[in-house]
Amino acid sequence: MIKIKSPGRICLFGEHQDYLNYPIISMAISKYIYLQAERISEPKFLINQPDIDSYIEIPLNRGELEYKSNRDYLESGYNQFIRRNCKFKKGYKIKITGDIPINAGVASSSALVIAWLYFLNLISGKELDSFQVALEGYNTEVKEFKEGGGMMDHFTSVFGSLIFLKPEIPKPNLFVYNLLLDGFVLGNSKEKKATVDDLIKTKNATLKAFKLIKEIMPDFNQFHTKLEDIEPYLTNLKKEYSQKIVGNIINRDITFNAKQLIDKQQISISTKKSMRVDNDFYQELGNLLNLHQQQLNENIQISTDKINKIIKNCLKHGALGGKINGSGFGGTMFALLPNNEQLIKNAIEEEGGEGFILKTSSGVEEY
Repeated sequence: MIKIKSPGRICLFGEHQDYLNYPIISMAISKYIYLQAERISEPKFLINQPDIDSYIEIPLNRGELEYKSNRDYLESGYNQFIRRNCKFKKGYKIKITGDIPINAGVASSSALVIAWLYFLNLISGKELDSFQVALEGYNTEVKEFKEGGGMMDHFTSVFGSLIFLKPEIPKPNLFVYNLLLDGFVLGNSKEKKATVDDLIKTKNATLKAFKLIKEIMPDFNQFHTKLEDIEPYLTNLKKEYSQKIVGNIINRDITFNAKQLIDKQQISISTKKSMRVDNDFYQELGNLLNLHQQQLNENIQISTDKINKIIKNCLKHGALGGKINGSGFGGTMFALLPNNEQLIKNAIEEEGGEGFILKTSSGVEEY
């Protein structure tokens, strides 16, 4: 029996920015997709997903599979290996379950993709290293179906822990921190969302805003231009576009500040040879999360009234910071309060959400 688990994630910084080629900081969490596979004599994969009432049968080595929808991620993952001339000779009966909230911004689909690719890579003789598995995850889910997302989810699920990722092409810049952060509580608002459509809509609006500012400010560079240099030009744009520019430039700088903070903490821990994180670090981290959420709510405009109420109640009960998580317009949020996670879980549930106390997770693995 092969047993694999692949973690979901929360995006600490860089929300709605990795698909713009901005860097992100993300953390793998103790919520998983579980894959169990048992050998059978027939040359096929029999895949049962009871959580979503789905059953798929894949006959082996008959070429690429056709798609029936633009979310056929298992078929797409299989096709990535077929294109590498990989031959699967042994059949398996496979069961896929999970405890990650579905369609809620916690990367359940990406965790599924990574668990599946890890399995295919394992039974094919480990042709791909971890970096390649993460890239194939992006190809499987985003590139294959021309979705609006980035690489954050796949790299976080593969490498686990806390990562900094700058999604450069052809090779992303990745750094994995040796930090175990405490105090995070996930809140599911239970508001339904349309992840793919929301991502594409928000991405396209931002890309158009960047194009318009470039036309009237030829020296504009989305990675380096300072906000104060952009502001005189914003009056020439519609409010919806100026807001996207302001929100993304501010959040770009917040992510940079967060990286400096985390780098400093990493050095401190390495010097002390202790995994204990300083309280001052959490205070500063919480403040940056709040600043990030302000832009996501006011300028990027992906938060909702219910999620804002949940975050407000968490802050009222002492949370150091909190923000919406994922593509937005519903789904999940998280708040931070080390050593008092149950208090925050209660605050989330007081406002009609469902709370989950989180731990930092390792990446995809057999268990």
